[in-house]
Amino acid sequence: MSHPIPYSSENCPMLPSDIVFLVELITAHSKNVELVKYENLMEEFLQKAPHQPKLDPQEVQKEIDEIPHKEKLLRNCADDSEEEKERRRLISRRRMLSSLFEGSISVSDLKEEPEEETREVNPEYFDFVLNEALKGDNGLGSLESWDKQRYYHFVPLLSSSFARIVSTKNNPYKQVLDVVRDSSRIYPRPVGVFSFEFAPFNLDPKLIKEILDQIGRDPDAKDIRVALTSAGTVYLYSSKYLEDDYADFLAEEMDQGDAEML
Repeated sequence: MSHPIPYSSENCPMLPSDIVFLVELITAHSKNVELVKYENLMEEFLQKAPHQPKLDPQEVQKEIDEIPHKEKLLRNCADDSEEEKERRRLISRRRMLSSLFEGSISVSDLKEEPEEETREVNPEYFDFVLNEALKGDNGLGSLESWDKQRYYHFVPLLSSSFARIVSTKNNPYKQVLDVVRDSSRIYPRPVGVFSFEFAPFNLDPKLIKEILDQIGRDPDAKDIRVALTSAGTVYLYSSKYLEDDYADFLAEEMDQGDAEML
């Protein structure tokens, strides 16, 4: 009984082109501030990849050479601007292309090749391409959401911390807990309850009140505590990462508009 030959970079000449295409699929979702689920990404890849041509190394090199000039024109823009996002995308793309196609231009590449027929792409090959793409410096991030779903995103456009927020959109309670804990752990600072009324959360004030009540009843959320400022503003923090006195101090400073001092 014969067994299929395992996929490898040696026996898959389309691998670099397929990695670029996979990154483009994920990037398109991240541009729309969306995560893409594993199953949906595989379906999209299996449907479209067979029709994608092999990238021309000469065209790739031309793009690599042009990117620094394009990137330079987009510098000194606000971090959240579309120009800055495009600049980050270009930097990541140049890094990816340089890594995938380094040394690939040879005399044989310059010969005219016959037009490629539509090929078959199976789930096993998709998994191989995805794993190879995640290994390399291609700007991809992955995360497992609260409901054990696996999602992917393009980090230069959708950071890991923001991706986690997006992954909990279907569970506002979990979203609030994650944001408060991450803020206390990473920055560290408490989070004003009022901030959940605005983007990217856009939670109704009534729902926020219900979430606060639920936190008070949840034995697994005993680390989530309240810092009440002198002006009566409510901030939340996690006692796992912030001491009570320091959280109170930070909340007071932030409430007075002096967060830049922290």
